[in-house]
Amino acid sequence: MEAIAQSLPAAGSASPDRARPLLRTLVLCDLVDSTALVHNLGDLASTQLIRRHDRFTRALLQVHDGHEIDKTDGFLLMFDRPIQAVAFALDYQRTLHQFNLQESSNLKARVGIHVGDVLLWDNAEEEIAKGAKPVDIEGLAKPITSRLASLARPGQILLSGITWALAHRAQGELTEAVDKIRWRAHGRYRFKGVPEPVPVFEVGEEGLAPFQTPPWSGKAYREVPFWRRPSVLVLEALLIAAAIIVPVYTMLRSPPAIAFASRDWVVVGDFQNHTDQSIFDDSLQMAFRIGLEQSRYVNILSDLKVRDTIARMKRDPNGTSIDRAIGSEVALRDGARALILPSIAEIGGRVRVTAEVIDPKTQTTVYSESSDGLGADSVLPSMDKVNRQLRERLGEAVAVISTDSKPLEKVTTSNLDALRAYTLAVTEDSKGNRKEAIPLFRQAVALDPDFALARVGLGRTLLLTGAGDPAEIAKELEHAVNMVDRLSTRDALYAQAWLSNNGTPRVALEKWRLMEQLYPDSIPASGGLGYFSWQAANRFDDAIRAIEKIAVSTNPRRAMADYLLATLYLGQERFDDAERRFREAAANDYATQNIFYAYLYAAQRKFDQADQILAKGAATGLPTSDAEVWFARTALTIDRGRWQQALEILGHAKAETRAIKGSFYFDFQTIENIVRAQTDSRDAVVARLSSYVKELDAAQIRPVDLQFHRLMGAYLAATQNDVALAQRFLAGAAAFSRKGDHPFLASLLTVVEAEIARAQGKPGEAIAMLKPYFDGHEFYFSHQVMMRAYAEQGDIDAALAQAKWLGDHRGRAYAEQFGQLVLIPVNVLFSDLAVLESARLSSVKGKAEDARQFYDRFLGLWPGIEAVPAFKERLAAVKLAERPTSPAR
Repeated sequence: MEAIAQSLPAAGSASPDRARPLLRTLVLCDLVDSTALVHNLGDLASTQLIRRHDRFTRALLQVHDGHEIDKTDGFLLMFDRPIQAVAFALDYQRTLHQFNLQESSNLKARVGIHVGDVLLWDNAEEEIAKGAKPVDIEGLAKPITSRLASLARPGQILLSGITWALAHRAQGELTEAVDKIRWRAHGRYRFKGVPEPVPVFEVGEEGLAPFQTPPWSGKAYREVPFWRRPSVLVLEALLIAAAIIVPVYTMLRSPPAIAFASRDWVVVGDFQNHTDQSIFDDSLQMAFRIGLEQSRYVNILSDLKVRDTIARMKRDPNGTSIDRAIGSEVALRDGARALILPSIAEIGGRVRVTAEVIDPKTQTTVYSESSDGLGADSVLPSMDKVNRQLRERLGEAVAVISTDSKPLEKVTTSNLDALRAYTLAVTEDSKGNRKEAIPLFRQAVALDPDFALARVGLGRTLLLTGAGDPAEIAKELEHAVNMVDRLSTRDALYAQAWLSNNGTPRVALEKWRLMEQLYPDSIPASGGLGYFSWQAANRFDDAIRAIEKIAVSTNPRRAMADYLLATLYLGQERFDDAERRFREAAANDYATQNIFYAYLYAAQRKFDQADQILAKGAATGLPTSDAEVWFARTALTIDRGRWQQALEILGHAKAETRAIKGSFYFDFQTIENIVRAQTDSRDAVVARLSSYVKELDAAQIRPVDLQFHRLMGAYLAATQNDVALAQRFLAGAAAFSRKGDHPFLASLLTVVEAEIARAQGKPGEAIAMLKPYFDGHEFYFSHQVMMRAYAEQGDIDAALAQAKWLGDHRGRAYAEQFGQLVLIPVNVLFSDLAVLESARLSSVKGKAEDARQFYDRFLGLWPGIEAVPAFKERLAAVKLAERPTSPAR
């Protein structure tokens, strides 16, 4: 159960009414006719056989990183990802077959797999003593998984539609018998107690899986197609005729002139309004794009990217119409497969919506689709029909179109004035004019309060600009998320992710990951996943994989992706790759303060270049963003050992940011406390911290920021061996951090508790706490804590290894934004002090020559630092080898 608790930090020790929904994959393995097995073999033999079965099942569970939840005739299991569950199920059926051959038995198992939200909690000890399971799980996902398992034939693995979509996309991760694995659709089933039909799929290996339609039962039955219902059997003759005509038509019709493949790109031209209704001018262009963007089969080149390409064609991006000629040239330049030209016209008293598909190589119309209706109210339904026809003609499966699409009137608005305001807002936002977009988003919401997509745009823009308070942002995004039927599947995930961005990074990361799995070509999905993998989870590898996907020519914000990718490369000490990406971002006019660009050179101790780059940075005009440059000034000054200047900068930073909304004052106070702790007496440091804890008690800042500064206060008090003061800081932060909603706080809590253990005279316990924590995603400065613990335990070689790690990972020190920018100056401080500590540790070990080298190197890094009394004492404590003298002439 401990493994489950660690993988689901939010669920630990929660009661059912306090547990939070988590997106997980459930698997139910059910042995067929287990009662008959006992009757045929007897109690003892059957029990021994089942125990051997259970042993190999649990062994497979460990291989595939699953968790056992319950055990009866089979197993209820949980996995983080659908592909892990499928890999386990395939391995389980394969191993069960081999087991039967060895045991001369005939065990068969049904397996059901479903992805959904579950509630997970630990039962109290007294409940467990009365017979309760250690861990309980509930949620609609559980009965759906059970229904799938009971529906399956012996030896069959059945998956729900959402499970199939996610696992099938990731099937390349399956390592064994991939060429024998087959996927099959069995249609939509109605499950008893489940309001909506569930698409059912099968996965299995040839020769093992039955690959037969599951039988109907009292609890599950297949939806009967309309044409097979008794009330319409009279149409059977017509259907037979159609069955003859359709194949003949299929064989005789001309093949499409464009070889369109899944996830190919298209350019959408300007919507041509041939009516006298000006309301159609802006609104229908956006509606058409939104309808087509519901597809996971077709990728649409963004309007911003199209305008960028037009600018590279030496044309006016704002005044050039995207017609047949211009659109075709854009498609050829950007590698798009087709151009789509939508239009609306009034013909014979009816309103006709038309879309032409153009081959950009020849500029000829390959085919067109149209739909007629009466009046303005018919336009969006007609556009829906045209979009569906287009997607089908381009090769998308009809069943997928039906599943993935919602009517435009629902996912946008039937109010064309609201749609026009939304269109104008999106246009301003794409130009970088986010402040101008806000009133337009507000107007769209005012015209149609149920326009969910407009609420998402408003909440997102308020969050990005800092123009709205958290309550207003949450209100807009929550309102949108609650209107599930007014958002497409992708937009619903997008809204949920932005809502989580505003409050719970752990959930935000899960939502972005799910969206990226479902829509692998979505630039916002990969961008969100990459950013939050870095900022919220400290996972540089995962972030790089996501951002590399969108640092491509089809991304209209390529420069922004290049800048973030450069920062991530910096965190892995890939300095050349980082410099190339930073330069590409700058060449594409990416306006930024250049903070991380300057850090690239500082990490390599090229401080003159760092200063020049930082000086060229552009102010954003947003006080909360522009204040961040103070962190860079502090870090670059500390890294050169300019002690008094660093303290002066921190004083200015506190004064300049005191009135700015947020926690900037406390950020710089925490940095100053850590800096002063290197030179001030213990009594002075403790006195300052005793005053600081009272200041935090009265602080009116975000809870997450408050708990961060409490944890850092606890850490600093522990470095002074004042455990009581550390516990006072920690008392207000530990419970909040352990919830796991903010991964960086949970991670920081581990580091702080290890430092407290060391302060209590338990360095071995501190080391034991940190060893499993070091997984590549740990805080940079946690290695300083480990170094100190090893030194106090007397393991000097291990302490020197940690000091070397700190010195070798200066890129990580500068690029780590694990929840806060505050720690970058602190990381840099510890990267330099590790050299001085290496001199001391080498001296303790009796390696005077090594001590001399580290000593001289430190003085080279921080010239003149011996003038600071505290450092003069620390330097004097290092026993050095005598300097070689020049021989007398």
